[in-house]
Amino acid sequence: MEFDRAGAIKSATALDALADRLEADLKANTPALAVEAAGLDEVSQRAAQTLRGVAASYDEAATAGVLELRKLAAALRSQSQSLVVMDTENAAGLGASA
Repeated sequence: MEFDRAGAIKSATALDALADRLEADLKANTPALAVEAAGLDEVSQRAAQTLRGVAASYDEAATAGVLELRKLAAALRSQSQSLVVMDTENAAGLGASA
């Protein structure tokens, strides 16, 4: 088995950077999603309410996506470290039995 730990760590770092950019963009653009009603009539009020509901749902899903990217990066780092430890232990075991 061949494993590129440096490549895996680089990928995890890229995932964290992507999560950071996405999170910053979400925070910067959240005010644009706060829709005010165009008028006082019922249709305008309901349309604005619906758009705000969609915006809230989008924000929730996007925030969950950022969390998943961070969890994926952490899992990649953890698994990389576990593979290094396992490989080191296996190599030591082979050397001890020789």
